[in-house]
Amino acid sequence: MKIQNETTKGFIYGLSTFVMWGVFPIYFKLLENIGAVEILAHRIIWSFVILIILLRVKNRLLNLKIILRDKKIVLMLFLCGLLIATNWGIFIYAITTDRILQTSLGYFINPLLSILLAAIFLKEKLSIAAKFSVFLVFIAICIQVIDMGELPIISIALPLSFAIYGLLHKKISVPSLEGLFVETMLIFPIGIIYLTYLGINNQSSFAFNVNGILLMICGIVTILPLLTFNSAAIRLKLSTIGYMQYISPTLSMLIAVFLYNENLGISKIISFGLIWLGLFIVSFDGIKRKKE
Repeated sequence: MKIQNETTKGFIYGLSTFVMWGVFPIYFKLLENIGAVEILAHRIIWSFVILIILLRVKNRLLNLKIILRDKKIVLMLFLCGLLIATNWGIFIYAITTDRILQTSLGYFINPLLSILLAAIFLKEKLSIAAKFSVFLVFIAICIQVIDMGELPIISIALPLSFAIYGLLHKKISVPSLEGLFVETMLIFPIGIIYLTYLGINNQSSFAFNVNGILLMICGIVTILPLLTFNSAAIRLKLSTIGYMQYISPTLSMLIAVFLYNENLGISKIISFGLIWLGLFIVSFDGIKRKKE
């Protein structure tokens, strides 16, 4: 009974996580009159504030000393910080410039790109199903190139930055909360310097108004789903988490089309269809292999 209760809690945490990530575009759309880099700087700073409070409450600040003594881990976490900041920045830019569909496409690509990077850098063997699925993603990107007349940079950069971020974390053995804090701490000065520059030149959008409140909420918006995700991850099977992650880009796609009237043309429909097919094939192959 206890196991069932924990699984139910895990499902609720997981569903909450991916729904929150899926509706992120609505929140960032409220900030579309503010520059993406300024929003990113606030996201870094307020995330840092939330994380240090959490570590203090959980009495885990002493754990940071162990991490910070290892220069190799610090360097890796700095790279992780730059990658996640890049991912956040691209996402914010895409949302505030009416490119939500491109972010949705990118996050659908993400699991398959992670599989490819694991095969290249971690020497994990690709099944025939996985190879075919990665090939379908390549075809989907080619269709977008033909339709747009250029590379779909957002749809490629988003999953690539996050997949490399995940790959680096595979090589670092640190607790997730402490790791995220150190990553944020190391890029924190960049955010402070940029916001100081804006303030000195009277270009800052931060004030004691609605925009100021929304910018301060950036920290909660960033950290809360990460906490619920970690709570889900310890209660659910990895495969269950894997299937649930498709909730977020699906919600984003629906929001883009039905709330913000982004055009879901035939090329995007075909691209999404190919990627969904690839995800289905990989998922079905994974289930089949577990049963064997």
